Amino acid sequence: MDPINRSRPYRPPNDAYRRPMAFVRRVSLFRREIHESVSPAALEVLLGSAGRISEGKLSGGRYFGCTMLTLDLGEVQGAVSDPCDVATAARLARRLAAEPYVEQEVRRLALSEARRITSRSLDLVEAELRVRVEGTRVFIDVDLEGALRTSSASAVNGS
Repeated sequence: MDPINRSRPYRPPNDAYRRPMAFVRRVSLFRREIHESVSPAALEVLLGSAGRISEGKLSGGRYFGCTMLTLDLGEVQGAVSDPCDVATAARLARRLAAEPYVEQEVRRLALSEARRITSRSLDLVEAELRVRVEGTRVFIDVDLEGALRTSSASAVNGS
């Protein structure tokens, strides 16, 4: 018995004709999906206009602090093509929380703030992000832990 009979075209089982579906003779090789993410240009606009509050302190060669960012869609309304409403803010908050490159950029910004506060070279040890939304404003809180950079690490990292 030949498992694949190439002499006649494929015919679905008889019960397929009773289903309320369209019969397809050909199928696509590719599944198409829509993936939505925050564009790098939009992230630059949002972070450039973000309100920032940073606080922290050094304790035993470690830095502990927090940077709070406020992204107000009303402030960037003229620079973006999407509506700057409550639904867009909620959608933006979900995407910001899910994008690895957004997390990386926000961590970099928080570490830069920590270095500014301490006037010292720091290496990132750990950072935790929280994203929440209120109306048309998105809040990103970054809890940061850093370590003072040693002189040998500075030489290796080129700082």
